[in-house]
Amino acid sequence: MGRPLPSNPVKAMGIEFPNALGLSAGFDRTGALVPVLAGVGFGHVEVGTVTVPTAAAAIVEPARSGPRIGVNIGSARLGLDAHVIADYCARYRDVASSADYVVANLSSPYADRDGNSRQVDLLIRRLTEVRDALFRNCGFYVPLLVKVEGGVRGSPLPTAISLAKSCGLDGVVLVSSCTRRIAAVCEYLDGLALISVSGIATLEDAEARIAAGAALVQIYTAFVRGGPQSVRAILGSDCGAGCSGQ
Repeated sequence: MGRPLPSNPVKAMGIEFPNALGLSAGFDRTGALVPVLAGVGFGHVEVGTVTVPTAAAAIVEPARSGPRIGVNIGSARLGLDAHVIADYCARYRDVASSADYVVANLSSPYADRDGNSRQVDLLIRRLTEVRDALFRNCGFYVPLLVKVEGGVRGSPLPTAISLAKSCGLDGVVLVSSCTRRIAAVCEYLDGLALISVSGIATLEDAEARIAAGAALVQIYTAFVRGGPQSVRAILGSDCGAGCSGQ
């Protein structure tokens, strides 16, 4: 294996991350594991998907010296109607004080909604209004991203990606293993942060995503199967607490 992925700090969405490697949503759905995961070496940990207020209340507030904490939000309801949009907005308000960034999840295969759903424009506009209102009224700005499937190379980009750019989101979490697709989305976003997730298992995978334009990368299956060793394989054997900024 070649040189490990640099564990230097990375800046994205106005936030400094200890390194570019993160753990995707789905592993720690409530935030209860954040204190343990903080010592593994990740530059960020994305908690969730959070769909109910009780789960939001359990999230550990991010420590300034550890990995950045993202919170992935959604709704327990199916589809994308006014009630679901209200759920997303409520969850953003619930978790904003405990998150470095928030991700509106539109990639769940069980939720009957995605980046092309009807009213996705209303969802994104309402969420940006909530984000901006919290900033005006409370003085803290929590970046907002949307998580979507990347689609097949050559097909039109999901509507949510164009809305991310036009409505002023802070970035996109793109579920795609196709580096050409990642590069195309990065070019379209024109400076907005892209977090790449799906199929990253090796240093070479992570390097390819970053070379394609991703600001950050996330693993999931590799960590489930390989534990902390999977992180060391990408960041180097001396990561651990040092790489997490502790």
